[in-house]
Amino acid sequence: MTTDTRRLPVVLDAAALAAIQEEPLGELAGVCHRPVWTDGVSKAGVMRVDAGHRLGAHTHRRHHHHMWVVEGRAEILGSKVGPGSYVHVPDGVEHDVDATATDGCTFFYLYVLGAGTGEG
Repeated sequence: MTTDTRRLPVVLDAAALAAIQEEPLGELAGVCHRPVWTDGVSKAGVMRVDAGHRLGAHTHRRHHHHMWVVEGRAEILGSKVGPGSYVHVPDGVEHDVDATATDGCTFFYLYVLGAGTGEG
């Protein structure tokens, strides 16, 4: 469901969300996501970082990340997070989701246009 949905309400129960095909995140081993909403600039979805893997340190110049951990554990911005944890990463801040020392982590994310300059 990666089409532009900015003018359409979206309601997904657990079965509908589970039915959305997981996609690999680029060439990263052990990292995949289910995109559930986008307006062409911002997006929302569910991401999974498998045990022993990490997203990799990166910075977004224009987008804030909001993450709610729903399952598992990881290290983000030097903090250990688990189910129920929330993380906000402002644009311009280098971050990673590191599950190399855990059994993996699944989180809901919002990737929202911020006030910075440049691309993604």
